[in-house]
Amino acid sequence: MRRNPDDDDNPFGDLFGEINDMMSGMAGEETEPVDIHEYDDELRVVADIPDASEEAIDIQCDGRNLAIRVARDPRPVIKRVDLPAYVDDQSAEMSFNNGILEVTLERTNDPANIGFQ
Repeated sequence: MRRNPDDDDNPFGDLFGEINDMMSGMAGEETEPVDIHEYDDELRVVADIPDASEEAIDIQCDGRNLAIRVARDPRPVIKRVDLPAYVDDQSAEMSFNNGILEVTLERTNDPANIGFQ
């Protein structure tokens, strides 16, 4: 376990981070990063999902977070993405080609457009 010397006020920070990473792995949640491209009016999230079909992919957005679930045996794969800006959760458009998932989301500043889809 590595400890960040600048984190003197929380000696358990690294331990809790490692436990969270282990639990995510056990639940089928993949923690590798996805690419997020920011534009003036939208965000584009790109994820590599090899050996999946478009029908097996489900996305959910709550306006600030994106969850990508892929139905696989023996357990599903889940990727969670903290978005760098608020988005209209109803605007999500998904495309999937050759194992590359691309989700486009419109930015918003209107709290009425932020909720669970």
